[in-house]
Amino acid sequence: MSDQDISNEEEILQLVKNTLTAIAKDTYTPPELTHPLSSDTINQIRNCFTVITHRQQELARSRGEEFNERPRYIDEPNDTFVVSLDDFRDSTKKED
Repeated sequence: MSDQDISNEEEILQLVKNTLTAIAKDTYTPPELTHPLSSDTINQIRNCFTVITHRQQELARSRGEEFNERPRYIDEPNDTFVVSLDDFRDSTKKED
């Protein structure tokens, strides 16, 4: 598969994903009301999101990229660090 084919496929996947998201937003129903979509249709939409995301991950991996499409705030730091819970437990024991 050429790079052009991959980018076309990714564009199609993103368009389908955006359309499904718009459908979900447009048909949002408060919990006290009956949803206009059947539960089978809702499950099919969820399954479509899963298949689309898995394919996007495969395409990203084939290019050697990480696929991490989680929303981020503009001012959110890019660096992450791990905090050891053992260190936290040790520090709370010293205070007792």
